[in-house]
Amino acid sequence: MSNRSQFFIGGLALLAGLVPAPALRAAITPEAAPVVNRYVTAVGGRAAVEAERSVHSRSTVAAFGFTGTLESWIQRPDRIASRTALGPFTLQDGFDGTTAWRIDQNGKLSIRDGKDFEDEKGNAWFENGLWLMTDQGGGSVTVQGKETDSTGTYTVLEVKGPVGRTRAIWFSAATGLVDRVVVKADQQTVITRLSDYRMNQGLLRPHRQEASVAGMPLNNLSVTLDSIWVNEAIDPSRFALPQKVAADFKFLKGSGPATLPVRYGERHVWVKASIDGRPPEDFLLDTGASVSLLDSAWAATHGIATEGKMQAVGAGATGDVAFARVGSIRVAGPDGDGVEITGQKLAVLTLNRFVAPFFWREAAGILGYDFISRFVTEIDYDNGTLVLHDPKTFTYAGKGTAVPITLAGTMPVVKATIDGRYEGQFRLDVGSGSTVDLHGPYVQQHGLREKLGKSIAVMAGGFGGTFTSHLGRMKSMQIGPYSWKNPLVILSGAERGGLASEDYAGNIGNEILERFKCTFDYEHRSLYLEPGKRYAKADRFSRAGVQLARFGDSIKAMQVLPGSAAEAAGIQEGDEVVTLNGKPILDWTQDSITELFENGAVGQKHALELLRDGKKRNVTLKLKEMI
Repeated sequence: MSNRSQFFIGGLALLAGLVPAPALRAAITPEAAPVVNRYVTAVGGRAAVEAERSVHSRSTVAAFGFTGTLESWIQRPDRIASRTALGPFTLQDGFDGTTAWRIDQNGKLSIRDGKDFEDEKGNAWFENGLWLMTDQGGGSVTVQGKETDSTGTYTVLEVKGPVGRTRAIWFSAATGLVDRVVVKADQQTVITRLSDYRMNQGLLRPHRQEASVAGMPLNNLSVTLDSIWVNEAIDPSRFALPQKVAADFKFLKGSGPATLPVRYGERHVWVKASIDGRPPEDFLLDTGASVSLLDSAWAATHGIATEGKMQAVGAGATGDVAFARVGSIRVAGPDGDGVEITGQKLAVLTLNRFVAPFFWREAAGILGYDFISRFVTEIDYDNGTLVLHDPKTFTYAGKGTAVPITLAGTMPVVKATIDGRYEGQFRLDVGSGSTVDLHGPYVQQHGLREKLGKSIAVMAGGFGGTFTSHLGRMKSMQIGPYSWKNPLVILSGAERGGLASEDYAGNIGNEILERFKCTFDYEHRSLYLEPGKRYAKADRFSRAGVQLARFGDSIKAMQVLPGSAAEAAGIQEGDEVVTLNGKPILDWTQDSITELFENGAVGQKHALELLRDGKKRNVTLKLKEMI
């Protein structure tokens, strides 16, 4: 039984070192053994199951509005590989027993490490049927319980490999065959239904598989088996790490590095980029984006066609995504220095609904993993420069310290410690303006809500929606050799999406990263941190206690915090701000207001003219410390 298709969803979703798994005693409980034995008998008998050493299959796959092909290769004990061609996408991945790798939809080859490596090793164990062997291949099989629904009654077994995700496998009481496989992959639950069993190459096999992600109906995927070859000789190169993929980028001056101006504003990094030769537009640089993307309204206005549809995971929820093919992405400075990447597939989604109100400006799109990972990317927050190096020739010559990273799918991950005792793996998110967002499961695990002391309920959000979190202070935070005191932390209130992750402790944003010149070397799994001008700065929260958002030419109070200076001044949510200190509000920038309200002295007064229900009123805001 092969369920390769279910992991294709995780590979497409928008969204160090090889550590040996701990040895486990083989185990199958007395209650589970009859269920497994009945299944083995039903599909053809133990001799036939154990005689199958390799499987090569070709299937038709349908998903996201596309139809294509899925070809997979499986060889005991621990080799797997697949190639999926679906609409504009061609994906390849493999595991040769030692190295796991993937080639994404834009042709980027990456070696998988960290939890991704563990998952792929677990996939190889499961797909090769080692849990069916007499010793369970070092894993364990236990009874989880009984389930009954409109389709029948099932015994559910919990199948756990030496490493990787645990699976819940539903066995039909009527036939003894597997009806479905359920895998919880961090914040997503993938359910694969198996049907249309037919005798083929000596075993009864499911010829139809339908995979779905709970709560994401647009991501349903179906696989129909067309051809299968059993025990054929498979070339070992099928599973092995491919030769390096040819570069699809160029430096505009012939060779790197390219030094480009960027704007660090609204606690985000803004880059000018040109799509298919169009005039340069504002793009956000984001290590947290698994693909580069375009705002849907911008794409439509500029005649960029889209195709397909799926749901992708954002900071706090999910959102709908389509796809577009572009010939080139060019990032260049006024002196002609820069880079160009060709033949890219981008996501297209409603971005500015979430960006424009809170940043007071729109973005044409986001430059994510498939742009950033092609280079060694140096972000100098102090001087407003982005330096892109060729990974093949890069040698670090700065004054910083190398900190090892792994990749969570496409997102860099670093080890960090809070209060000298709470360690965890944290994702590095240049697309976040926060200090650190601690994920709900990590907060619960360590009881941090109770240990935080005074906190403030704040509205947070990202692609997919908004949610309420709690902001407070911890005693210290450390990354590598660098540490600082009294960091502001956010205990995430997201129940879905990236900030509800169970696999990672939290997301580190620009309020921490801006302390350094950051150099991301994905190829060699290193982050170089060089302290900058902001390194010793104190984390401060707004002493006004009001969030101002822009809607067209209007600036409105979106959130007024209880007990804040804004509440004391009588400001209400929905009030339109006309002037600040006698100057029209649109003559201010968001950054200048942030500076005024965060770093202004306690007790400092500011005059605001408001518009409420068509009537003007004047209030005085007297800054006070919130936390």
